[in-house]
Amino acid sequence: MRLFWAFLTAALSWAPPAWGQDYTFEELWNLETTFWDNFLYPANVQQMLAINSTLFTPDVQGRVDITRVFNGSELNTEYLFGLFSDPSHVSLVGIPIAYSITQFSANGNIASATTVVTFNATSFGNFLLPVTIDTWIMWDDEGRIEQYDATFRWFGFLLDTLVQALATAINGTTSEATASLTQLLATTICATHDQYCTGDNQQYADTTTCLDFLTTDIPLGKDYELGRNTLLCREVHEHMVQYDPGLHCPHIGPTGGDYCVDDQTYAEKVLQQYFRKSWIAEGSSAEDIWFVG
Repeated sequence: MRLFWAFLTAALSWAPPAWGQDYTFEELWNLETTFWDNFLYPANVQQMLAINSTLFTPDVQGRVDITRVFNGSELNTEYLFGLFSDPSHVSLVGIPIAYSITQFSANGNIASATTVVTFNATSFGNFLLPVTIDTWIMWDDEGRIEQYDATFRWFGFLLDTLVQALATAINGTTSEATASLTQLLATTICATHDQYCTGDNQQYADTTTCLDFLTTDIPLGKDYELGRNTLLCREVHEHMVQYDPGLHCPHIGPTGGDYCVDDQTYAEKVLQQYFRKSWIAEGSSAEDIWFVG
């Protein structure tokens, strides 16, 4: 009988392994809004100037469905904040100026949210563009983001809308607008290359070679190909070149620098094991195919 009660007591007192900091719902909401407050322009400029944003852990992991994975605080600072921080530079969506969280659920140290971010597409006549971003974010016990997973919802529709807006602006067809967009992005990328990618960082022999490659040798890219061998992928990385030419010049060059490359099949992308911590509550990772451990 004593053995039975000892076993029962042990069973009732058992708890699953620690999943992380146990934040309240309100604390997780505040952490979520703190990120989005800093994502908006011009707050994102200050985050970018910090080089390594204190919103992230040094070894933060991030994945964005239309692009790729991003490792470390410096790289994530550049891409999440630097990419949308210059209203005068040619950009697909421009700068984020407002947001509204439309869905939010949180527990432990994880929050899942849907956020509609309003971008001012300054390269398209200050066209105001709502962009829906679904996120899973995990924070450490110091309130820093240690991993995130982001999905741009309806991004193909967004690209079509931008092309149509450009077609209207030039009083042309969608085909003419696509050709105009291709030329605009290629010209911008080549100008950035000529300015920053010099010496050992040079990727193209000259501007003509650069333009020929970007406009004829690779496609503009589909909505899911901002991490493949496309012009759209190089448009994303072009914004980062000024911050670290040694790292980012290869990304806009012919090789794609391991970021703008066709190195994954559809199945490989879907099944890629990446995250060090499971997104499943209480750390139950046995069925989590994305969990690396």
